[in-house]
Amino acid sequence: METGLKRLLSEKRCQSEWGSLYMLIVLIIAALLLIAVVKPMFKQSQQLIKDTKAANQ
Repeated sequence: METGLKRLLSEKRCQSEWGSLYMLIVLIIAALLLIAVVKPMFKQSQQLIKDTKAANQ
């Protein structure tokens, strides 16, 4: 069993599939971090616009 697993993991095709999976995970994490950073910036700008409009009236 263990030798079969080692042989499977050493195949080029299997390694490229794992590489694609790791890339997908990295892209998902990057997207979540980007959303976590950008969303508060938009909320802050909307609040600033609301405050500016209220001050001008």
